[in-house]
Amino acid sequence: MNFKGASILANPHPCSHIVYPYTDEGLVGQAVALFTSAGLHDDEGVVLIISASHCEAIKLRLLLEGIQAEAYERSGQLICVIAEDLLESFLPNGELDEGLFKSAIGQLIERAKTCAASGHPRKVRVFGEMVSQLRGRDLKATTRLEELWNGVIEEHSVSLLCTYALDGAEDRLPGTLVELHSHSIEREAPIA
Repeated sequence: MNFKGASILANPHPCSHIVYPYTDEGLVGQAVALFTSAGLHDDEGVVLIISASHCEAIKLRLLLEGIQAEAYERSGQLICVIAEDLLESFLPNGELDEGLFKSAIGQLIERAKTCAASGHPRKVRVFGEMVSQLRGRDLKATTRLEELWNGVIEEHSVSLLCTYALDGAEDRLPGTLVELHSHSIEREAPIA
């Protein structure tokens, strides 16, 4: 990731929809940790809809940066949800239930938005891995989920980071998916 990508992650526009396709787990961990830590440092609410396999690794990266994720979770400023579980709750019959999606995501954002200490609203940023997981099963549903996320971004004025794991056979996301995002972070070497 270059400095422009790092800047987009650290200081996203309140209504940005960022995509980061990756092949290197270490680099995606770096990106998510930057996105999260910058938000927490700026007193923003952060919702991590994260795969079970990445959850502990991201929390460890945050700890290495001096961020006690559990303390932020207790305060309500950080909300961690397992992506696989949340995604399955939107697919009760194998079909994407848009009402369930909007309700659940709206509730998560509202929880993160309310500052427990002052009761005042705060800006919120969201990281999500559900689209990457759904893509392997149903590209049409993935596209629709990205469209629904754009509605959430507009309604709640949040910034959203999506990541897509690329396998060895592909080096890019389909253009139809990239076009649903306001910013794309290209896969590059880590920031020195």
